[in-house]
Amino acid sequence: MDANSLALLEFPAIRERLAAAAETAYGAELARGLVPSSDPCEVGRRQALAAEAIALLDAAEEPPLHGIHDVRAPAAHAVRGGVLGADALAKVASTTAGALRARAALVEQQEAAPLLSDIAAQIDASLAPLADEIGRCVEEDGSDLRDSASPRLRRLRAELRQGRERVTEALRRLARGPGLRDHLQEDFVAERGGRPVLAVKASARRSVRGIVHDASGSGQTVFVEPFEVVELNNRHAEAAADEREEAARILRELSAGVGGRAAALTALVEAAAQIDLALACGAVSRKWRGAPVEVSSEVRLLAARHPLLEQETAVPIDLHLGGLRVLVISGPNTGGKTVALKTLGLAALLHQSGLRPPAAAAALPIFDRVLADIGDPQSIEMSLSTFSGHVANLIEILGAATERSLVLIDELASGTDPVEGAALAQALLERLARTARLTVVTTHYPELKEWASATEGSANAATAFDPETHAPLYRVALGRPGTSLGLETAERLGIDEQIVADARARVAPERLRVAELLADAEAAERAAQEALAAAERERRAARREVERAREREALLEAEIEKVRASATQERELARVEAERELAAARAELQALREDIRLARRREREVRRATPAAAGRAERERDRLLGAASSRVERTERALRALEEPLPVRGPLAAGDPVVAPAVGVRGTIAAVHGDEAEVVGAGGQRVRIALARLRPDAAPAAREEDAPAVRLLAGARSDVSDELDVRGRRAQEAREAVRAFVDEAGLAGLATVRVVHGRGTGAVRAAVREELDRHPLVERRESDSADGATVAHLHR
Repeated sequence: MDANSLALLEFPAIRERLAAAAETAYGAELARGLVPSSDPCEVGRRQALAAEAIALLDAAEEPPLHGIHDVRAPAAHAVRGGVLGADALAKVASTTAGALRARAALVEQQEAAPLLSDIAAQIDASLAPLADEIGRCVEEDGSDLRDSASPRLRRLRAELRQGRERVTEALRRLARGPGLRDHLQEDFVAERGGRPVLAVKASARRSVRGIVHDASGSGQTVFVEPFEVVELNNRHAEAAADEREEAARILRELSAGVGGRAAALTALVEAAAQIDLALACGAVSRKWRGAPVEVSSEVRLLAARHPLLEQETAVPIDLHLGGLRVLVISGPNTGGKTVALKTLGLAALLHQSGLRPPAAAAALPIFDRVLADIGDPQSIEMSLSTFSGHVANLIEILGAATERSLVLIDELASGTDPVEGAALAQALLERLARTARLTVVTTHYPELKEWASATEGSANAATAFDPETHAPLYRVALGRPGTSLGLETAERLGIDEQIVADARARVAPERLRVAELLADAEAAERAAQEALAAAERERRAARREVERAREREALLEAEIEKVRASATQERELARVEAERELAAARAELQALREDIRLARRREREVRRATPAAAGRAERERDRLLGAASSRVERTERALRALEEPLPVRGPLAAGDPVVAPAVGVRGTIAAVHGDEAEVVGAGGQRVRIALARLRPDAAPAAREEDAPAVRLLAGARSDVSDELDVRGRRAQEAREAVRAFVDEAGLAGLATVRVVHGRGTGAVRAAVREELDRHPLVERRESDSADGATVAHLHR
């Protein structure tokens, strides 16, 4: 790839952005040296690596790369017998540990990222013992060797600390003594030349016996090592020398270990950098929402954006060039022609570098060269004018272009006589159309626009502008030339109106007419595009409405099924309960009949003895038999009264006529409150009933003004008691008894009822009150008789 063309297309800025995304130093170095490849196999490999990196980033499974340094130079130094410092050794250990972590992470992602895993396999796992040994001997921050690096180093450092403490204590003792106290400038212990000293006044130098190691800048203070501590300092210095010798030995051994594995460490750094570069390519592509590129003989970019512009505000462009050989882009200045050139060029360079270009979709050939001439190439040092520099670049492009090349030229053959420049531009395009795969140029020459319209394999494109304000819209429309709008642009940028009017009068009328026709065509095209966009928005809105309607329909069907299932379940429960009560009543009747047969035998025996006793026995028998028969008849009537549930048409709502068979109520729903409905009749009386107990009424209540608000479906009993005693029963039995008791009390028209449950453990009391709280006929409840009973007030 031509280095000058890469610079003109701002590819170095892409490299810097890629380097900023890298986590390792060598990975950033590889990013800054990245060059697009013209080899289809290499391009495919780079794109596959980027795809794997993006997949790992999407799943938050990217390998960790922190702590990895470029240790190739220290490793090479160690190979030559050099001794590495603690800092360099710590970086070797950190780099090895970090690379091994990345290797382990990618081994786990072998299926999702096979290429990255293959690169990670180049990291030698046998380097782990070297990293562990360095970590054992060197501080993690590389500041020094650890005391535990060797037993001798630990002992020598302990001796050093003790010796330093002895010397310091001796000096402090001398400083506090009456013989030296008055001669000292300061009472603290200083250090000069690695030996502890005292700060002595220069005037008292002869009063303090010792070795002078230094003097202050002012000459007022001398630093003296008293003879009393010289021997202690000598022993301390000897221990320090031994410690340095032991530390040097350890560093030599560790450095030799690094030198012995230098090749493996170099391969480790390079593999980690390749992984880092692939992840950086994936991260940058992902950030600007890059699209995978289809390798094709055609050129197609959909909603492509310049990668260095702000992605949220950059105006996307579409380029469906198919098999075109030449594209001529025209339009007003500052209208986006050059940005379109760079967007196409960078899309190709990004693809061939292993990144995804920012676009919704892309299809590109793999170019062997991307040749560009963009901007002002004049050079005072080289005695080149704008046109001369432009021609020099064109000569290089003509010599380098091949059947696989992409050529991008801004303002072709400009900067000279317009007639000659237009003729030269046409001749250049004729040559490039035969030699290059695709040539894209920008121009203001009308002759070049006409050439593009008349030449096979070539096409015009226009940068769009606002027809009212003439402001650029930075869009590219294929298939027609653009108008330069030089006068309008000059006026918009502030040129005096009279000057612009004078200039317009100097333009040939046919030229103005052509510009007006192009402007009208562009306005018509824009209006058609807006109408098409509006129709597309309406179509999408209609599709969303259809989808919402289908969702609502599905929700309603589910609710209907739920209500139908609830109705069927409640009916079954009621039938089972009625059948259970009927069976119990029949069993009781059978038992009574057995008792009656026994009683008759006794009666015959008693009648023989006392007629009065016989009469009493016969009356008792009739009473018991009548009571049992009545209970059986009531239960059988309740069982027959269970009707088949009506078809459920949908969820119950306000205005629906309903019936509650379980409590004998019929009316119309006035309002729905959660799981309850307020049922009202024409008379205005209201009652709250659970929705689960209501059914659609096939025969709605009468609507006459004198019709009752709530119609009773079952006759009210006059012998219903207003008190129920559930003491001694289990909680569930108490619930069932209270439920039936309140239903009968409601039918009988009672205003209040009293349930005696006792205090006990509180389980029965809690069950009774819970049942009263959720019963639809109970308005409120209150405690009674020191909490041994509960009074319930019923809806009237």
